[in-house]
Amino acid sequence: MSKPTHLEPSELGTKEYWDNLYTTEITNHAHNPSDTGTVWFDDSDAEAKLIDFLSPDSDLDLGLSEDSTSFLDLGTGNGSLLFGLRDAGWKGRMLGVDYSLKSVEFARRIAESRRADSGGEEPVEFLEHDILQTPPDTLLIDSQSQGWDVVLDKGTFDAISLSSDTDPTTGRRVAESYKSRITPLVREGGLFLVTSCNWTESELQGWFEGVKEDDDEETKQWRFEKVGRVQYPSFSFGGVKGQTISSLCFKKVRNTES
Repeated sequence: MSKPTHLEPSELGTKEYWDNLYTTEITNHAHNPSDTGTVWFDDSDAEAKLIDFLSPDSDLDLGLSEDSTSFLDLGTGNGSLLFGLRDAGWKGRMLGVDYSLKSVEFARRIAESRRADSGGEEPVEFLEHDILQTPPDTLLIDSQSQGWDVVLDKGTFDAISLSSDTDPTTGRRVAESYKSRITPLVREGGLFLVTSCNWTESELQGWFEGVKEDDDEETKQWRFEKVGRVQYPSFSFGGVKGQTISSLCFKKVRNTES
């Protein structure tokens, strides 16, 4: 399956936009600690559906343990998805990363408030990290040296797809480098769960599933196989059925094809 056509760039693909957004949300939170900021795709109840999808009690057995599964959230924003997983009973290590330092500062403030209120909640970590500029191995330490059990992306690939920046090594839009950046972060047999409002399910498969001709040699040693999808309310227009957002889950496996 070939890669989809690129999106037109917009301000949502710039770091300045997100720095400004989270600066405002930090100010709002300081005035009203109950204001924990924007929850992306909230109108589709995406976070609750993602958490239900990952649950060991769901119809799809993903082989995850609530006691030990590790989560890496790419472009974590205010950390809402990780906090939701904690509230749902997941106890393993959780790390949220974002290239906006203001985002990380905001998420840490919320985490501190939650710890003060709960007293004994397992910590959620947050780190400034630019997926496209910083080597993946900086996130592969300690128990996650071979990768994370679940890597989450809720809207981050959307934002990267709206960036006009190009990869200096290839001259191509940075969206084309994303797969090679995230592949090492997922352990063998681990999951990559991506949610998008800009790409359909088939387009997400075009970006991530299988092996692409222009994948680098390291990435070609692995492949992502679709193992599930999150069901959202659908609509029909012009005889075509669709959803306002798409969430697909891929498993990382060795590429045994020549």
